[in-house]
Amino acid sequence: MGSCNDNCGCQSDENIKKESCGGSCGCSSRGEQKKRDEALHLDSNTTSITSTTGKKFHIVVFGCQMNYSDSARIKSVLQNCGWEFVSRIDDAEVVIFDTCSVRQKSEDKVTGKLKELHPEQKVWITGCMVQHNLRNAKISANAKGKKIKGLMTSGNFVGTVETKDPAIMWWTNEEIKKWLKNNTINPDAIVYVNHAFNPMFFNLQKNNANVELLFRIDDTGFLPLMMRSLGYDVSYDVEVTNEYSSIIPQGTNQLMKNNTKTAFVPISTGCSQFCAFCIVPYARGIEKHLPVEQIVAEAKHHIENGVEEITLLGQIVNKHPQFVEICQKILDLPGNLRWLRYTSPYPTHYSDELLALHEKEERMCPHIHMPLQSWSTKILKKMFRWYNKEQFIDFVDKIRALSRPISITTDIIVGFTDETEEDFQESLELANYARFDMVYIGKYSVRPGTYAARKYEDNVNREDKHDRWDRLNELLKTISSQNNQQEHGTTRTIMVNRIEPDWIGGYSDNMKNVIIKLDKVAVTEQTQSRITNNAPKGKKWGLTSMYVGDRLIKLGDFVDVRIIGSEHFKLFATLDQ
Repeated sequence: MGSCNDNCGCQSDENIKKESCGGSCGCSSRGEQKKRDEALHLDSNTTSITSTTGKKFHIVVFGCQMNYSDSARIKSVLQNCGWEFVSRIDDAEVVIFDTCSVRQKSEDKVTGKLKELHPEQKVWITGCMVQHNLRNAKISANAKGKKIKGLMTSGNFVGTVETKDPAIMWWTNEEIKKWLKNNTINPDAIVYVNHAFNPMFFNLQKNNANVELLFRIDDTGFLPLMMRSLGYDVSYDVEVTNEYSSIIPQGTNQLMKNNTKTAFVPISTGCSQFCAFCIVPYARGIEKHLPVEQIVAEAKHHIENGVEEITLLGQIVNKHPQFVEICQKILDLPGNLRWLRYTSPYPTHYSDELLALHEKEERMCPHIHMPLQSWSTKILKKMFRWYNKEQFIDFVDKIRALSRPISITTDIIVGFTDETEEDFQESLELANYARFDMVYIGKYSVRPGTYAARKYEDNVNREDKHDRWDRLNELLKTISSQNNQQEHGTTRTIMVNRIEPDWIGGYSDNMKNVIIKLDKVAVTEQTQSRITNNAPKGKKWGLTSMYVGDRLIKLGDFVDVRIIGSEHFKLFATLDQ
């Protein structure tokens, strides 16, 4: 035990930083420890204290669409607690980071963003960056002689705390172990926060004293209990839930922006695929399919609130045993749903019924994003991707045989373990064969805790990874340009997602970026106000609306355009009068 810097007379563990003694010494006083002991058992039936000063909060979302869906649920819970969501980060008293850990670069963005905040702004962190650090700690402590999959099916690993009246634990792992020896609480009834994620919380708070809370996204429904433990006075008029996916976001603003016409609806969480390179099972837990009734009810809620585009989400979205039924039931809902999308599928889980739906149902978007990762059967096998290039050829041929043109995009990793130049050439051949409209290229980076990190050597050098990225990207530019030329003269409907004084941006049903260049526009006073008054640190947001002649165009509007030109990854258009 180390001594307190401020000579307060208490004892502190130098690996634990808490806020007693004014937060300056890094110690945990006996009085504070007793207070936290007493806070472990929270009675959810206790009369809540109504907050007289609801906090203002802002959410910064990193990573995939699932994080936007999760953040919408966080937003809903906090609004039910009387807190106010603000669109500008500078106006927030509490800033929440919903994080990604698919690559190290994703985690580095979080630590970089922390430096931009004001010291008085409290910071909460959730998402994959938090969860995979917790699970890595448990795996490293418990994996000896056990299968990783076995560890992932118990307690905190499955994603659901088995009570609606949990204990909130923020101590270090060692403190928790000592406490459990003398108490009868079920470990599956504990919500771990802060130091339970040690050393991550300690390391972050060491340089950022305003980091107040780390929590799993699975525990979003328990946020009111966590907030009370932190000293916030909150009221909450919705039942506390241990199934965070059942929280239906209030309103429709899932992108944390001014477009209220699009929503992300999860149909499954987690993943049981365990691809060698992938952190998702360790960050998100074992795959869990959500009930059809819950999925359709959430979609219905969004459509009733004006949503016109829904994207169904799952790590392997088309693995849900009732996937086609879900799509059809949502398409059958009353309202003004224009587009239905989904991401990300897996090639061997496609059915002829799903492809037929793409062909016959106009609102089923003519776009399939199929993460392939490689076209070398050797590398696919090493990645634990359970298909080969011949199967993927058959899949592409089925799509191209449909009477309705379908845009195909993919993900490819370059420089995975043991990838040779010959293996990479096979991926180039795939791009030429499939004629992808877009390839999201990743240079392989090792993620701690994955099978590849434990068993494989990262033996392709950085220069070769960079060179392969460049060559694949150059080929993609050529293919994209050729594909886009076939769009010239066609009429498309786009959803507007960007408005600037001299151009409007959007995307089509086949997920192509479209730019409308403008000569003369009339800007409303309301729009002008957003430019000058609602931008962080002097930067300009895009506009929320704009007149083009006598026509008012807003974010989220569907507009018809005529394609007049293109370049790689981009179409140019005029408004169709």
